[in-house]
Amino acid sequence: MSEDDVAREDGFEPCYVGLDMSLASTGFCRMRGPRMVVETVKTDPKTCSCDLARLRYISDEVMHRVPGDAAMACIEDFFTPQNPFQIGAAIGLAMLGATVRLALYEAGIPFFVVAPGQLKKFATGKGTGQKSIVVREVYKRWGLDVKDDNQADACVLAHMAEALCQADRSAWPKYQVEVVTTVLAERPRYNVPGSPSGKVAKPK
Repeated sequence: MSEDDVAREDGFEPCYVGLDMSLASTGFCRMRGPRMVVETVKTDPKTCSCDLARLRYISDEVMHRVPGDAAMACIEDFFTPQNPFQIGAAIGLAMLGATVRLALYEAGIPFFVVAPGQLKKFATGKGTGQKSIVVREVYKRWGLDVKDDNQADACVLAHMAEALCQADRSAWPKYQVEVVTTVLAERPRYNVPGSPSGKVAKPK
């Protein structure tokens, strides 16, 4: 019996998922109550036969780790390239992000897309800063000693998923409540309740 099965039998605690997508090192965090599981899905161009096979491999590895009863997932949004040399990387990440979002949609897992600045503000109180600061805050706030910044971002995103599902956020710091309020107001939730299998209805 898995840890998730035990949790469901003992207390039916909701599960929250955070995803920091990367072609080389995707960060994954699954949180159920006080239990957190963080992992990194690593690939390189030699992992698969072609780019499309690599996208499918990463998507499958991620979805294999997402429980079917996940209450909410958060995935970091695409980054905007700052110079022409980053365009290729940005296109690859956009393709990967679209692949995983589609997989979550087809699995009926509700999710929000979170801007990088919103992720940083939720973790640190500010929308800017080095990734190392996020790693430090993850350890200080949640006691999780992550291996890299991808896992740190995924951990923050899992906690954001939890906050987005909470009706009472009085115990959350003010800056985190501000981030959640902005996400709820400005960004669409995918797989909304009320449509078949929790999915957004197709346009006619």
